[in-house]
Order: sequence, then C-alpha cells, then structure tokens
Amino acid sequence: MSVFPLFNASFVGLFLVGLFTWNTFLICFVGGCSVISIVIYVYDSIDINFHYESAFWLFVLSEFIIFCTLLTCCLIYDVWGSVSLSNSLEIPFVGCFILLGSSITITAFHHLLNWNYSWVFLLFTVLLGILFVFLQVYELNDIGMNIFDSSFYASSFCTVGLHFSHVLLGVVGLFTLLLVGGIKFGVYRCTVLTWYWHFVDYIWLLVYTVVYVC
Repeated sequence: MSVFPLFNASFVGLFLVGLFTWNTFLICFVGGCSVISIVIYVYDSIDINFHYESAFWLFVLSEFIIFCTLLTCCLIYDVWGSVSLSNSLEIPFVGCFILLGSSITITAFHHLLNWNYSWVFLLFTVLLGILFVFLQVYELNDIGMNIFDSSFYASSFCTVGLHFSHVLLGVVGLFTLLLVGGIKFGVYRCTVLTWYWHFVDYIWLLVYTVVYVC
C-alpha cells in the first residue's frame, strides 16, 4: 500500500491550518512537502501496478460528504423562502445539459481508448467543460446577491463555488490528457479521470436541484 495518499492528505491539512491561522512556518513546510510528494509519485510510478484506487474512492466519498453538508445548509437556511441565485430554467438548466453531454463524450472516449480517433470525444468533453466554466462565470457576474446577504446565500455560493472549482480542476486534467494522449497517459489514469468527471457531472444535478429548484 502506498503512503502517497496519506502523505498528501496530511500536508494539505497542515496547509489549511497554516492558511487559516496565517502560520508562515507551516505554509513554508507545506512547500517542502510538495517537493517530497512529487518524488514519491515518480518513485511509485515506476511500478506498473498502481494502488491508488481505494484512495480515489475515499476522496470521492469525502467530497460527497462535503457537498451533502453544504446542500443541507442550503435547505436548513432557506426558511424564509429566499429567491434562488438564478432562474432555474436559464443558465443553470443549460449547464445540466452541457455536463450530461460531456458525461456521454467522456464515456465514449473511455470505451474507445484504443481507437485512433478517440481523442475527438475527449476534445468535445474539454470544450463542453470550458463552456460550462464560462457560463458559470457569466452567471456569477450577473447575480445581484452576495455571500453576506444571508446564511442561505452564503451556503449557496459556497456550494456552487466548490462545484465550480471541481469542474475547473477536471477541465485542466482532461486538457492534460488530451495533450499527452490516452495511450501514454495509461488506462488507469484515464479511468480515474473519467470517474472523477462523472462524479462532477452527477453532483451538479444535486446542486441544481437544491440550490436552484428547491
């Protein structure tokens, strides 16, 4: 079993503690840990038998718990019948179709990984992800509320913002995969990235239902 996931989780936790308490020593310490993490990853990559799958599912579980916590806050604080961030039948609704479409294209890429033109489906996934990011930025710039208006809006902004960061991270990962190529990237990494993108897609359905519809 690799120490890589445990090591990364530990120094990320230290980074958050150092950031919240503004402890410069901890922040500098995290910089050194990042270098060590890269060395561990390179060393572990020499072995073709990857063993990070269980850690990935733990990561998905922890992210799901965080989203459920924020969504629960949205439901609890919506006691005064607050107006949602945007009209549920406008930009957020379009975002549902964009992410569901990208879920189809990434699935096609994953199943046709050994096909010479499978990168076309990956390209469509990246473009759909970028389109969702631009729509979300446009929506947030057009919103008249802010995070300080009420607890409900604070919870809503945190939930949407957290999902936005996951989409942005996924787009970066998919674009990296597109540049490197599926064969060189490896079946394992392609599979994990596909699972991650599906997770981001389906979480949006929960966010859309609770934040914009309910």
